[in-house]
Amino acid sequence: MKRLILTRHQKSSWDNVHDTDHQRTLNDRGRQGCVLIGNWLLEQNFIPDQVLSSTAVRCVETWAGIAETMDSNAPVVYESGLYHSSPDLILTHLQKATGDTVLLTAHNPGIGEFAGRICAKQPDHDRFFGYPSGATTLVEFDVDDWADITFGSGECRGFTIPSALQ
Repeated sequence: MKRLILTRHQKSSWDNVHDTDHQRTLNDRGRQGCVLIGNWLLEQNFIPDQVLSSTAVRCVETWAGIAETMDSNAPVVYESGLYHSSPDLILTHLQKATGDTVLLTAHNPGIGEFAGRICAKQPDHDRFFGYPSGATTLVEFDVDDWADITFGSGECRGFTIPSALQ
């Protein structure tokens, strides 16, 4: 059994006009979202033992905030290829994972499309297909190796957004 936590980066700031898209940081709402999602993951008993993250600052900060909330020291693989990646590229990166429960944080539209395609059945939630900032999906796969996952092979075990947890 493999377990996946798909998290779109939390709400980012547009305050510094000199930052590139890749350099944008989280805003206060985004930092609070990390705490909410971290606590929700603990409640759901989805504790990552490996993290795959885009190299964008807002993704790095998203995991850091969640990790602090969960008191986690899971190893992180920062992948530049997860920055604005397609669902197919996300799948390629995930198929190389080594943990049993992997948290992957990336960007829309790729991560939202990936969430919709990886689950055999999508959750009945009005915000799932928009996959807003901080959206998090929990998925389980009946496989022993990440290389064996395919689109449509995951069972959705939960979905939430930070505003639903306040």
